[in-house]
Amino acid sequence: MGKNTGKGKGHLRVVGKEDRLTEKQEAFCQLVAKGKMLAEAYREAGYMPNGSDKTRWEAASRLMSGNSKVIARVRAIQADIEQDRRTIERRREEWVLKRLTQEADQAETDGARIRAIELVGRTIGMFTDRIEQADEAERSASDIEADLRKRLDRLLGDG
Repeated sequence: MGKNTGKGKGHLRVVGKEDRLTEKQEAFCQLVAKGKMLAEAYREAGYMPNGSDKTRWEAASRLMSGNSKVIARVRAIQADIEQDRRTIERRREEWVLKRLTQEADQAETDGARIRAIELVGRTIGMFTDRIEQADEAERSASDIEADLRKRLDRLLGDG
């Protein structure tokens, strides 16, 4: 394994002890990535348990903004959390579609079968609730204004 020279892809990078986070840094990263406020994460990670909120906030801000390893780790954890969320979402969608398909095939009533089929159709975009308007020819601002005035007059009963 060689050091990453940054000259293209395919190089392996040796991770040395200097690249690892301390236990407190890792705990801080985990807490921040999960949504804790910086000062709270800093305290819960074991830094300055008795410090003032202001001092803790300043130190946490320095750690978060001045340490590229910490920044990279927080981003990596957040990416993992997002990937997990997407995976769970996909599994739920698959489960719902599977159940709807079963219901469409095996429902006891016609209404239940039709509703299940409709819902499956909606998931694949067969049915939409949008209204599409035909694109009218180009109109000038004065034509649009005149049309609006006519409609307003009609609505207000003046025409």
